[in-house]
Amino acid sequence: MGKTVAGAAVVVVCAVIGCWAVLKGVDGLRDVSAVAERGRSVDGTVLAKDKVRSSPQGGVTERIKVRFTTADGTSHRFWATGDQAVGDTVRVRYLPERPGTATVHSTANDRIMYGVMILGGLMMVIIMLLLVFVWVRDNLGAHRRAARSRPVAE
Repeated sequence: MGKTVAGAAVVVVCAVIGCWAVLKGVDGLRDVSAVAERGRSVDGTVLAKDKVRSSPQGGVTERIKVRFTTADGTSHRFWATGDQAVGDTVRVRYLPERPGTATVHSTANDRIMYGVMILGGLMMVIIMLLLVFVWVRDNLGAHRRAARSRPVAE
């Protein structure tokens, strides 16, 4: 019984993470398309660099902190993956009504990244559904076999 509950919890958690990845990826693709269609492009400045552990095996991702100024004169800062040096100028693309959509990456790069996120999420959800299907099928089969092997009371 304990293994069944633990297994079910893992399936639910993985399915939720998969759904989150799909929704986040779709939302990201919408933002990328909106920035490509009606976004603004300005120069930004790299303020800081950071290295973040990106995998349990010790992989490291470099990040940069970028500052840019919108047309209304408001200064914004955000972190992005990148390897530029502190003080370098980078091209920032963003939606004027939503500066939080700012990116230093190309539209193609962002679309690939969000597409991979969607595919990964879909794979997680599909695998979890298949695991549930196999679990239900096996349990139903075990119950049927047990029912057939019981002697019939007269």
